[in-house]
Amino acid sequence: MNAIDRMTQYLTDHHVPFEVIAHRHTPTSRQAAVAAGIGSRRLVKAVILEAPECYLAAMIPADEQVRLGKLSQDYGKPFRLAMEDTVRMLFDGCEPGVAPGLPIVWGVDMVWEDDLLAQPDLYLEAGDHERLIHVETQHLRELLQDMTHCHFAQPHTWH
Repeated sequence: MNAIDRMTQYLTDHHVPFEVIAHRHTPTSRQAAVAAGIGSRRLVKAVILEAPECYLAAMIPADEQVRLGKLSQDYGKPFRLAMEDTVRMLFDGCEPGVAPGLPIVWGVDMVWEDDLLAQPDLYLEAGDHERLIHVETQHLRELLQDMTHCHFAQPHTWH
């Protein structure tokens, strides 16, 4: 099953209303936000982290980056960015270079940036480079009641 079908089935099974938004092919989350005509603060980017015997999806706005030291300290694990081969192995059905907006569907734990939860609605990467899944934040909060969240992202520094 491809990623978008897997995620939309999960949302449907849990009675979460959603809308699929198509956009032109883009290689990055920030470019997807521009192509879809939405603010990058509302597009959720999953950054996949790994530590010994542990994977974690850090869910952040598309225009921010993860403070690895903060999450490593909070979890007591030496997290680092997962390699592309690891991401591909974890998320079958996703296109290369994309981590899905609902990693929990694949059994990967998530931590959400607090700033995302303050948005009225969010757009999740659909597992390809051409679609997003639009969901009201309140429905995500209800679905993922026990999700871990904290402030661990910072504005992206471009070089």
